[in-house]
Amino acid sequence: MAAASRQWSVYEEQGYLGVLGENERLAVRIVPARGGKIVSLVDKRTEREWIHRTERPWEPLRYGMNWGEGDRGGWDEMFPTIDACPCPDEPWRDESFPDHGEVWCMPWRHAIEEDGLRLEVEGVRVPYRLSKKVYLDAAGLRIEYRLSNPTPHSFSYLWAAHPLLRVSPGMRLLTEPERGRIQVAYSHRNRLGEPLTFASYPEASAADGKSVVDLSVLESAESRAAEKYYFADPLREGYAAVADPDAHEALAFRFSPEDTPYLAIWAHYGGFDDYTFAVEPASGYMDSVQTAHRLGKAKRVEGGSENRWTLSVSLVSLD
Repeated sequence: MAAASRQWSVYEEQGYLGVLGENERLAVRIVPARGGKIVSLVDKRTEREWIHRTERPWEPLRYGMNWGEGDRGGWDEMFPTIDACPCPDEPWRDESFPDHGEVWCMPWRHAIEEDGLRLEVEGVRVPYRLSKKVYLDAAGLRIEYRLSNPTPHSFSYLWAAHPLLRVSPGMRLLTEPERGRIQVAYSHRNRLGEPLTFASYPEASAADGKSVVDLSVLESAESRAAEKYYFADPLREGYAAVADPDAHEALAFRFSPEDTPYLAIWAHYGGFDDYTFAVEPASGYMDSVQTAHRLGKAKRVEGGSENRWTLSVSLVSLD
């Protein structure tokens, strides 16, 4: 077997088979039976864990469950929607997708190959096959996605990465461009206004008109805030990073604006007890594929064809 294949091995955690990918720079742990979830991403140079975990036990997942009933940690995939909603396409308009989509709560098949780890899952309400192949390189991970449509009908979808990160107050969100507009999908207690409100980035005026929130600086859990927002202006470059200026390190996400044209942020500063932050490259705009379809901001895969896209995640030194 080629040397690259020895980067991957199996282990057991909480009664589940996991796959460990490891090289000199990083160690990543993936649990195929729990939605192909990444449960750990460690920078071996600094021993920093980048993935948020909770103390909730890994109870069995079931199709259609609410995401909040799960362990509420790790990095899973949201597809073909985020908010529960009906499928917008014929002949499946009588079918509805569950909360956070289908694939996060389903077991994925997996195979360790010579150059990486392949995982795949098939749709329930609509026939499709979603696969991802995870590669290790000197700087981090490269994940190649493939969506296959075996039917003669086109299919609209919203894919978004959902990496819940282990963060601390004072860390910074870096984006390209550095300034622009956002549109609010959710704001706890309407701090930034009601859903669909537009605001400036990084300095957003609070809805009460009395304060300004710097969205580029991660807040403490004492704020009891929680916000989900999308960058409203076209991306010049598919790039976002969460940086720790004190430790001089960052986790950076890179993606093609053509294949993945949108960027969403989930900032969870204790509004619902957990403390985490997610950078969410997305193929559609706002959290419902039905809404994205209506706005003309959903991706489509034609009948009998496939779509592909790539997401790279890098461990970065700020020195």
